[in-house]
Amino acid sequence: MNPEENYSSQRKASNYSDVLHTDDDINPIPPQCGYTFSIIKALLIYPLAILPLGTGLLLAYWYRALWVRLTYSSCPLSRATTVVMTDEYGQQRVSTVQVTTFPDAYSAIGNKVEISSCATRYLTHCRLRYLYSDDEKKFILLRGHDCDRTLAGIHESITGLSGRDYELRKATYGINSIDVPVKPILVMLYQEVLTPFYAFQILCLVVWYVEEYYYYGAFIVLSSLFTISYSLFQTYTSAVQLHELVRQSCTVNVIRDGRELRDVPGESLVPGDVMVIPPTGMSMPCDAVLLTGTAIVNEASLTGESVPITKTPLSQSHGDLYRPDKHKHHTLFGGTQVIQTRFYNNSSVLAVVLRTAFSTSKGRMVRSILYPKPLNFKFYLDAIKFVLVLGVIALGGFCYTMTIDVKLLGPLLAIVRSLDIVTTVVPPALPAALTVGTVYALQRLKKQQIYCISPQRVNVCGKIKLVCFDKTGTLTEDSLDMEGVVTSTNQQFSPMVTDPSSLLPCPLLYGMTTCHSLTLINGQLLGDPLDVKMFNSTGWTLEEPGEDTSRFDVIIPTIVKPPLAEGQDGVQLGIMKQFTFSSELQRMSVLVKTLPSHDPKLFHVYVKGAPEKIRKLCRPDTVPEDFFDVLSSFTQKGMRVLAVGHRTIITKHELSKIERDMVECDLEFGGLIIMKNSLKPETTPVISVLKNASIRTVMVTGDNLLTAVSVARECGMLEPDHQVIMVKADSTSATPSVTFHLLQDGKDLSTMMLSNDIGHTPISAHPSPLLSDEVVPNNVEENGWALNRVKKFHIVVDGKSFAVIRTECPDLLPKLLVKGSVF
Repeated sequence: MNPEENYSSQRKASNYSDVLHTDDDINPIPPQCGYTFSIIKALLIYPLAILPLGTGLLLAYWYRALWVRLTYSSCPLSRATTVVMTDEYGQQRVSTVQVTTFPDAYSAIGNKVEISSCATRYLTHCRLRYLYSDDEKKFILLRGHDCDRTLAGIHESITGLSGRDYELRKATYGINSIDVPVKPILVMLYQEVLTPFYAFQILCLVVWYVEEYYYYGAFIVLSSLFTISYSLFQTYTSAVQLHELVRQSCTVNVIRDGRELRDVPGESLVPGDVMVIPPTGMSMPCDAVLLTGTAIVNEASLTGESVPITKTPLSQSHGDLYRPDKHKHHTLFGGTQVIQTRFYNNSSVLAVVLRTAFSTSKGRMVRSILYPKPLNFKFYLDAIKFVLVLGVIALGGFCYTMTIDVKLLGPLLAIVRSLDIVTTVVPPALPAALTVGTVYALQRLKKQQIYCISPQRVNVCGKIKLVCFDKTGTLTEDSLDMEGVVTSTNQQFSPMVTDPSSLLPCPLLYGMTTCHSLTLINGQLLGDPLDVKMFNSTGWTLEEPGEDTSRFDVIIPTIVKPPLAEGQDGVQLGIMKQFTFSSELQRMSVLVKTLPSHDPKLFHVYVKGAPEKIRKLCRPDTVPEDFFDVLSSFTQKGMRVLAVGHRTIITKHELSKIERDMVECDLEFGGLIIMKNSLKPETTPVISVLKNASIRTVMVTGDNLLTAVSVARECGMLEPDHQVIMVKADSTSATPSVTFHLLQDGKDLSTMMLSNDIGHTPISAHPSPLLSDEVVPNNVEENGWALNRVKKFHIVVDGKSFAVIRTECPDLLPKLLVKGSVF
């Protein structure tokens, strides 16, 4: 929705005065100019626009912002009826100011008190609502319920809105609907014909038929009809598909005035409403954050990932502000499908509405389709320059012909002959030729099962020089195969066990069976493919609470049990609380109880994640001394390696108030989980095709760097005869350093260091000779490098080192990007 804001003193005094917000990807106060209609200007401009065959009206249609400036008078935004706003791409859009009346709080709940109201001026810009602010003297983006709110503040909304607040918010935010109307075909035809190229063609056709160029004119007409028809078909089909895709209608149960209302239309939801998520799930009509219970969500419509995700309740930390990216594991995004929810003690699963309509995640995605980023493609810029040059030549020819023929043929015939020169110089069939080429390209792509909804992108694809790939699930299979596990006892690794189900009870086994986000849906175990493979390899079974809520006190945990044949003293582990996987932290953790439990305050903590991260969280006296050697021995073979840490805690806090930082520390190292991730069958052929087409391929992954290098070697992204140089950067010491490590078969053969003192010459002042195109000079050999004088190489760098280089030596960054192959 488009934002704008105006508050009277009465509205500012209410508890709903925080309607402005700063969105991360939207300028909350875009550049804007206000205008009011001027009768005097209109009387002067309209005749001038109509007289030259309506050319001025065409320009007004093409450049609406310019037309507003010519026919409207500039004025303060507080009095403006029309506003010209500039978006983040520099495009100017015209919006009409509207006025809405907000009912007084007492009238909203039906009290017989004198009703007063306050009028607020707003406008809609790129489907977002902006309200006029008396303080800023500008229109400002309307905020959601999540902005600048603490987690505890959001939890205070659990009682729902009062009738007063609901009516006020409904008038402010409007309808919760993402509607993309389909324009009538005649309107689309009108808009297509009035584009500059086709307007020029119409002028050319008039000139040609006056000069009796019937056949050529007929050919141009037929070709233009074909291109217009095809373009209309594509546009109309895409519009219908988008309309059907985003249309959503549902009913929800909400809590207002402290009581539950049933079967409320989803379109009537406003930020701050408290929804009741049913146990059988629902399609989310808005962005909301979980306050109680857990939910299993399919986010494929937004992320493309079909693996269900477990959403947990938002914590009640008083200091932390809510951030959609940071707290996404607690947020139900609009357009996603809630598969099922779990509730305890017959209580409802509640979520508070954060954003509605086009402010939601689904709405942002739709807006990116309706208002795409302009293509700054050199081809189009050059085409425009080419036409402009031709136009200048044509103008010169027009003037010259007029001066010669006006005396010989008369004014009217001289104008026709001169315009004929223009139609000869500027090719009127250019759009038709471009469209025919695009249509042919689309047909070729369609035969390869590749569909394009934006035909103009075809020309862009023809200029691609670099393709970046993710690793897991893109180059490699989604599923992994269990290679084995390595337990750790007394700071020593045990030999690898290839069958985890044969492990004796130990922390590593318990971590594998509990530290995951798996769930049972219709009797099928679903979740991250890695977690599914890891859990199944143990032979244990998972049980989830049904409708019986009388077991294990108030909170019903997910239970994992060993196979009955194994006995194992009837051990049952209950997963009491889960801290979901965070890509930023590169780990997840769970709080577990041995059931039945005799001490309600005793919990076992299991943490699973990247080995380097887990090692830092563990006590040094529990980590084997050969940790890095063993880890490298697996990663250089392309294995996916995870580590498990554990500890036991006794806490006086309620389970819901235990924070992540309280448990993910002071761990004991438990061991390693080794999994094999095979390449997809089509990966190597695709990489080969791209390299043969001189298209550079790059891998961008969050996995271990040596594992990524091994996969890159296997798929052909790194040639067998090319050297691999790993870049490491460190800024923790007083003297930041950048080191270059030569790798061979995953082993670090030698190192060269570049360093300097902070505050003096930047590190990049010592450029590495390794970053030249292909030549490695003699001084590298002097530092122990076993390289030939002339050798091709690739740079690989991890995320931490990349961040250091960006800040400490930005001059080195372009060279890394040019020669980098794995990031």
